[in-house]
Amino acid sequence: MKQREMQLLWEVHRTGSVTLAAEHVAMSQPAASALLRDLEERLGFAIFQREKRRLRFTLKGAALLPDIANALAALDSLSRLTDSLRADAPQRLVIGCVASAAATLLPPALRRLRESVPGMAISVRTAMSVEIERQVSESRIDFGLVVRDPSPPGPGQLHVAALSLCCVVPAGHRLARRKALDLTDIQGLPYVSLGRQFTVGSATVRLLEGAGLSYAPTVEVMHYSTACAFVRDGWGVAILDSLSRQYAPDFGLVSVPIRQSPQMALELLWSPLNSRSAMANDLALFLSTP
Repeated sequence: MKQREMQLLWEVHRTGSVTLAAEHVAMSQPAASALLRDLEERLGFAIFQREKRRLRFTLKGAALLPDIANALAALDSLSRLTDSLRADAPQRLVIGCVASAAATLLPPALRRLRESVPGMAISVRTAMSVEIERQVSESRIDFGLVVRDPSPPGPGQLHVAALSLCCVVPAGHRLARRKALDLTDIQGLPYVSLGRQFTVGSATVRLLEGAGLSYAPTVEVMHYSTACAFVRDGWGVAILDSLSRQYAPDFGLVSVPIRQSPQMALELLWSPLNSRSAMANDLALFLSTP
C-alpha cells in the first residue's frame, strides 16, 4: 500500500467524507474515488460499504486502520529524522509505552535522559504491551516499556519494576486507610477493570478465578484514566496495578495493595541492533529511580 493511499484512507476515517479526505491530501474527489476503487481491486477485498453515496468501512477495512496509523506515524518520524540529520539537528528518540507508565514514571525519566543528551527530540506512543513488543521487534520504535508476566532476563530486555494489583478507591471509602487488602475485603463490591486482553486485566481474571469467583466488572475499560474517572463518579472500586499509587491521587483517589495479587513486571525492551541501545541502561535506571 502506497503512502498516499494510506493517507487517503486515514483521512476518510477521520473526516467521514471522501470529498474532505481528498482536500486534505490535495486530490480531486473523482481522483480520490478512483484511487480507492483501484486499491480495493488490488487488495482483493472490499474496504468500504457504499450506502446512499456514503462510504462506511467494512470489518476488513477497519482492521487496516491501526497499522495505517502506525505506518503513517513511523513515516512521519522518519521524515523528521532525515530533516534533523540534514540540518545536523539533535537526534530523535521514539518510545512506545503503556499508558500507566506514560502517565507516571516516563516523564521524569525522559527529563533526566534529555539532560544527558541536550536538545534530544522525543516521540512517545502509547499502546498495548503486545503491540509495543511487535513495534520493537520490527524496529519501528527505539524502546518499548511494557507490563507483562515476569520473564527471565534476555538480550534487549531490562527489568524496571515489579508490579502487583491494587484496589483504587475514593479517599473517603472505608478501605482507603487500610495498608493492604485481602480478596475477601473487596468481594461483592462493584468494580472497574481493564479488559482481559491487557496484562493487568488478565491478572485480575486469574486473581478472581483462582479464588473461585467470576470475573464480572461493572464496567470494563481500556485506560487507567478512564478507570479512575469511573471510580470518581461512583461506579465502585477499580482493580489496577501498583503504578496507580502514583496516578490515582490526581483523581482524589487512594490505591491499596491486594495481598494475593499475581506478580507482573514493568520491562524496558529494545532491539540490540538499534543505534539507540547504548541508552538502555541509563533509561532503565531513570525509570526505576524516579
